[in-house]
Amino acid sequence: MVFLYVLLLFTLLPNFSQAADPVETLPPVVVTATRTEVPLNQLTTSLTVITPDEIRERQGDLVLQVLRDVPGVNVVQTGSMGNTTSVFIRGSESNQVLVMIDGVEVNSTTTGAYDFANLTTENVERIEILRGSGGTLYGSQAIGGVINIFTKKGQGPMEVGFSTQGGNWGTNREVLTLRGGVGKLGYSFSVGHLGSRGFEKFNDDYANLSTSARLDYQVTPDASLKGIFNFINGEVGLFNNNNFASMPDPNARQTTTQYMNKVEWEHKILPNWDYRIWGALYKEHDKFKDDVDSCVFFGLPCDSFTIDLFRQQIITGEFQTNYRFEDWGTTTFGVQYNRRSATTNAFSCDFPRHGTCTDAAIGNVGYYLQEQFQFLDRRLIVIPGLRLDDNQQFGTAWTPSFSAAYLFQEIGTRLKASYAKGFRAPSLNELFFPAAFGCPAFGNPNLGPEKSWEVNFGVEQNVISDRVKVTGTYFHRNVNDLIEGRPIPGNPFGCFRAENVGHARFNGVEWTLGIKIFSPLTLSANYTYLNWTTEDGTLPRRPHNQGNVILNYLQDALNINLIANIVGRQDDFRAASPFGNIVAPGYVIVNLASSYTLPWRFSFAKEISLIGKIQNLFNKKYEQADGFRAPPLNFLLGFRLNLGT
Repeated sequence: MVFLYVLLLFTLLPNFSQAADPVETLPPVVVTATRTEVPLNQLTTSLTVITPDEIRERQGDLVLQVLRDVPGVNVVQTGSMGNTTSVFIRGSESNQVLVMIDGVEVNSTTTGAYDFANLTTENVERIEILRGSGGTLYGSQAIGGVINIFTKKGQGPMEVGFSTQGGNWGTNREVLTLRGGVGKLGYSFSVGHLGSRGFEKFNDDYANLSTSARLDYQVTPDASLKGIFNFINGEVGLFNNNNFASMPDPNARQTTTQYMNKVEWEHKILPNWDYRIWGALYKEHDKFKDDVDSCVFFGLPCDSFTIDLFRQQIITGEFQTNYRFEDWGTTTFGVQYNRRSATTNAFSCDFPRHGTCTDAAIGNVGYYLQEQFQFLDRRLIVIPGLRLDDNQQFGTAWTPSFSAAYLFQEIGTRLKASYAKGFRAPSLNELFFPAAFGCPAFGNPNLGPEKSWEVNFGVEQNVISDRVKVTGTYFHRNVNDLIEGRPIPGNPFGCFRAENVGHARFNGVEWTLGIKIFSPLTLSANYTYLNWTTEDGTLPRRPHNQGNVILNYLQDALNINLIANIVGRQDDFRAASPFGNIVAPGYVIVNLASSYTLPWRFSFAKEISLIGKIQNLFNKKYEQADGFRAPPLNFLLGFRLNLGT
C-alpha cells in the first residue's frame, strides 16, 4: 500500500527538463548564537537552523526526528515512541545540552537533561542548534551546546490548517492550526494528537496531546507585548521497564505533563537602542506507576505497587539591552535570574515504603556582556564576551568567550575560530538525593560545577556560483570536575556518592556538503568523526563515526524527501545480566517522506495535499540503546488541508 502511494507520486512527477531557474533566497536570520538577529552566513560559531520548510518536507512529527539530521548530534531513544530520548552534541552528556523553547529553559531540574520523547513540531517555526559551548550567553548546561525551539508568529489573513494520517501499528496523527492577524494583534494556535499502540506484544502504546498558543500585540510602532503558552501531555507503556531482569513489564506506565508560560515586553528606545524584559514559568510533572510483578531479581521483587511523582519547576526573569554603534558594532548586556526547584516522591527513597527523594530549590543570577565588532565592510567579525554567574549553592563562575570570522570575498571562503569556557551546575538529584535501598545519600551538597574549555576552527567554501557549499570544523573540548558516582569508602553494600572526580577530552571533525544538483533536486550530507578519552575509558552512546545523506526533490506540487541516518559502532552498557561494557553495532536507517498538492480547487479549501511517510524504510532491526529494540517499518498516509482565506 505504501509503495503504491509512492509510485502514484512518481507518476505525477514533472519532466526534469522543465526545471525552473534557481530562485535566490536570503540566508535565515538566527538569534541563538549572539542573542541578536544575525544572518546565518555571518556567524562566527557552529550553528545549524532547521527551517519550517525542512520540517514540512521531512514531515517530522517530533522534534527528535529532525534533530537526527544535524551534524554532531546523536539522538538515542530507549525503545518505542514515547520512551526516554536523550540528545548528545559532539560527545557531551545529555545534561550538558541546554534546551529552550522560545528562550525558556526546559531542562529537568532533577536529572539536568531534557527528555525529547514528547516534544512535537506542529507550531514550531524553526529550531536553532548551537554546537559547542554557549556558556557566556546562557550559563549552566551549555557545555555541549544549545537547542532553541521557536514557535510560529501569527500575521496576515487568517489561515486554518488541518491534517490527519494513519498507518500500521495503530499509529495516527491529527493536527489543527489557526494563525493570522487582526489589526495590531497576531495570533497562532495549534493542537495536535499523536498516538500508537506500539510494536511490542503488549504495554507499548503511546498517546500525546500537545497545544501551543502565541499572541503578539504591537502596542506602539516601537513596542510590542508577547505571550506564549505550551502544554504537552504524554502517556506511554513501559514495556522495557524490567530489561535488567531480561523480561518485559506488563503494566508499568509513565505520564509526563509539561507547561510553559512566557510574557515578554520589547521596546526600541532609539533607532539603535532597544531592550526586552520577560518572565517565564516552566513546570513538569512526571508520574510513574507499576503494579505488582512476578519478577524476582537478586532475591528481591523487581517491582511492587509503586506510584512515583516528580514535580519540577523553573522560574526565569531576564532583562537584555542592545546598543548598536552605526554599522560596526553592537553591545549586548543582560541580567538573568532563575530558580530551579523539585519535589519528588518515589518508592526507592524509603525502601520498601514511599518517601520524599528531593524537596529543594536553588537560585542563580547571571550577568552577561557581549560585543560584536564588524570591520572591512563586514568581512571581519570579532565577538568577545564575558559572563558571571552567582549560584546560591556553589558560588560564582566566570565564563569568557572569543570568536572571529573573516570572509575572503573574492574566492567565497570564510574562516572561523572560537574559544569558550563553560560550566554545568549540579542537578538537584546530584546535590540532594537522599538515602535509598539501604545506602547512604547519593547526593552531595558540597559539589562544585563541571567546568569546560574548548576551541573550534572552521572553514566555509562556496563554489560554482554558490551551487555547492562545503564546510569543515575541527573542535577540541576538555571537561574537568565531571560529576560521577564513586563508591563510598568502607560501605559493605557497594553504595555510591556523587563526587567531582571525572575528566574527559573530546576531539573531532565535522564536514557538511550542500549541492544544488539542478533546480528541483538538492543533496546535502554531513559527517562527524568524534574521538574521546576518559579516565575509565568508556562513554556510552557516543559513536566515533556518524552522518546523514539527504535528497530533496521539490517542484511545483510534488515534494519527495529521502534521508539516510548513519550511525557507527558505539560503546554501551549491557542492559541485562551479566552487566558490563559492550560495543554496540552500527546501523543505517532510511526514511522517506512525500507530498503532492492536488491541482484542483475546492470551495471549502484553498489547498489539499496528499501526504505520506515511511520511517525505517527497509525494516532494519537495530537498537539505539542496548536492550531497547527500535521501531520497525512504520508508515503514515493522509492528507493536509489549508483553509486560508
